[in-house]
Amino acid sequence: MVIFETERLRVRELQQSDFQGLYAMFNDPLVMRYYPSTRDERATQEWLDRMIGYYTESGYALWALDRKADNAFVGQCGLLKQNVDGQQELEIGYLLSSEHWHQGYATEAARACKSYAFEKLGRPYVISLIRPINTPSRAVAERNGMSVWKKTVFRGYEALVYRVDAKSEDAPR
Repeated sequence: MVIFETERLRVRELQQSDFQGLYAMFNDPLVMRYYPSTRDERATQEWLDRMIGYYTESGYALWALDRKADNAFVGQCGLLKQNVDGQQELEIGYLLSSEHWHQGYATEAARACKSYAFEKLGRPYVISLIRPINTPSRAVAERNGMSVWKKTVFRGYEALVYRVDAKSEDAPR
C-alpha cells in the first residue's frame, strides 16, 4: 500500500518481496558501518516481519522507498516508536542502499515523514536518534530542521537525540 509520494519517491509499506533489496542493504558493511553489525538473512527476515507487524499494530513503521522514475528500491524511511530515557518518542529513521547516496533521497523522504507525523498523526514533535560519528545522518537531520535536543545512551551506544517541533519556524515541509 502506498503511504505517500514525494517529488521523486514512492513511499509504501514493505512487503515480503522486498527481502532481497533489504538483505543487500543490511548485508553491506558500508551501509551498516554505524550499526553494531550487518544483518544475515534470518535477521533481515525477522526485521521485515517486525515492520509488517507494526503496520497492523500502529499504522506506521519504516516504509520502502521506491524511485518513481524506474521503481528501483532505494531503501527505507519511516516512523518508529522508541523508548528514550523512559519516554515514548516517535523517531524518523532512514537507511538507503549505498548506490542511492548523495542524491538527496534521504532528506526528501525524512522531510515527508516529518510532515506525515505532524499533519496525519498530530504529533507535536519528532526525533531522530543518531550516533555522534554518523555525520551523514546528522546532516540529513539538520536539513530536516532538526537540532540536537539531548544526549543519551540508546541500545548501548552514545546517541544524539535530534528534535524538531511541529510549530517550529525551522520545520521546513
